[in-house]
Amino acid sequence: MSEPQGILRQLLDRGIAAGIDGATLSPAEVVKGHESAWGGPGNLYPIRPYTLTPSALESFTVRERIHVRIDGLGEDIVDLHGMAIYRRHDPHAAEGTALDWASSTITAQFLSLQVTGHSEIFGQVKVSNSPGKAEGARVKPSPAPDDGSVMPIKDCITMIYPRFEVEQLGTTVDTGDQVVRLESRVAMVPPIGDVSRTSKSYTLYDGEGRRVGELIAADIEIGALLHHVPIASAVVPAELARVLA
Repeated sequence: MSEPQGILRQLLDRGIAAGIDGATLSPAEVVKGHESAWGGPGNLYPIRPYTLTPSALESFTVRERIHVRIDGLGEDIVDLHGMAIYRRHDPHAAEGTALDWASSTITAQFLSLQVTGHSEIFGQVKVSNSPGKAEGARVKPSPAPDDGSVMPIKDCITMIYPRFEVEQLGTTVDTGDQVVRLESRVAMVPPIGDVSRTSKSYTLYDGEGRRVGELIAADIEIGALLHHVPIASAVVPAELARVLA
């Protein structure tokens, strides 16, 4: 059994995190996942902004929008829906700095991403990650521009190697060795309701390495939290650390 499948089995078997009592939090402190995102059930536990949370395996609903041009077919903007699974690592701070929300860095490793949509031009479009490559996200402190102090809203970068299965093309295309970078600002982790966006385009290649089109733009929105499994510890893999550096 592959790692993402094994983790998904754990999520389905174990369900939500035990011992989390939302009644102990005042309404002003609580951001409920599905209310802060784009709807639907799945609010497993209260998520507070500007608060560190321990490492965990988590799955989410995901909405993605891609602007794609495929040679010989045309150009379209496609909305896709599905889910993602990630392993969120232990937060850490720079040496000599207190471990709190403002000063901490948090990373997460993507284990699975599967979204599907329909285009009048391309037919069915499926987007997934590349399990053989290190992919993930990093949330880090955001210095204020005037005095260098740390702001509560943190910078987030997401780095993935997406694969696009295009029905009318009859094959899967990707960005080759070029990792796709998406950026956002977050106030909480898990980043319920966060939207990460690209700032440039990426060439698309077929399985033979031939240019077949372009990913003009993309954004990914984290929706409802579906499952949450706390884990004792999670260390950032060296390969992922290099990708996110």
